[in-house]
Amino acid sequence: MEKLNYRGLSDEQVKLSRAEHGGNVLPAPVRIPWYIQYLRKFRDPVIRILMIAAVLSCLIGDWVEGGGILVAILLATFIAFLNEYRAEKEFDLLNQSNDDLPYKVIRNGAFVMVPRRDLVVGDVIFVEQGEEIPADARVLEAVNLQLDESSLTGETDPVGKFPAGHPEIARLGETTYPADKLMRGTPVVEGYGYAEITAVGEHTEIGHTAREASLETGEETPLQKQLEKLSRLIGLVGFLISVLTFGVLAGREIFRGEMVQTPAQWGVTATLALALALALLRVWLPLITDGLEVIR
Repeated sequence: MEKLNYRGLSDEQVKLSRAEHGGNVLPAPVRIPWYIQYLRKFRDPVIRILMIAAVLSCLIGDWVEGGGILVAILLATFIAFLNEYRAEKEFDLLNQSNDDLPYKVIRNGAFVMVPRRDLVVGDVIFVEQGEEIPADARVLEAVNLQLDESSLTGETDPVGKFPAGHPEIARLGETTYPADKLMRGTPVVEGYGYAEITAVGEHTEIGHTAREASLETGEETPLQKQLEKLSRLIGLVGFLISVLTFGVLAGREIFRGEMVQTPAQWGVTATLALALALALLRVWLPLITDGLEVIR
């Protein structure tokens, strides 16, 4: 590392490169508003079942039990939302601290320590064991340089890196990424080397992957489809059990003579029940239709 074979960029060239290619920061993931995150917690089939159970409890006059269920629903949804919100904030703070990590860069013919976020295309960096590649780059010199590319390729074996034209490249044969290319986010597990940055920020390979992953394609994996079917079935069964339980309890009260009403009062009760059922249409109707689709 003592011998400098490269002069690197000048201060003026750094400014021009940053203006042309941008900074070395990945774009922040798109976050949905917090209130939408919270409302999505009510899409859980179990939460919907509890909401129906709370309403049914109130209809038969058990306001204490119904209120208790509502409190439990609010607590469960709030805690789930709070945990997700905190995890997102901690993830953002971790990314910010990683962007502040210093790297050894040659500029104006001398070694300097530069935060990862300030690296630009054309910078000559020195990387060694224990560090993470800060941006996509091409190898200039390497001494037993081995990288872990499992985060990008899934391959657990370290991958050797060499300068373009090195005879070892022909022996390696076809690889996922060229043997003279370093990819952002891949750790150096052995050796050291010099490299010239070719892409930064969202233009890196991992930047492309992150952007594609943030797009909603609508495609589901087989496991996600099976879990969705199971949740729909659970929702239907739970709804039917709730309605059946309500019917049995209400019938028992009527049979014992403990629920006595005049015809006019029964009419008012039926009207209120119908109005409540229509008001909760968006809650119980999806449970039935989704469950019937699974059964078919």
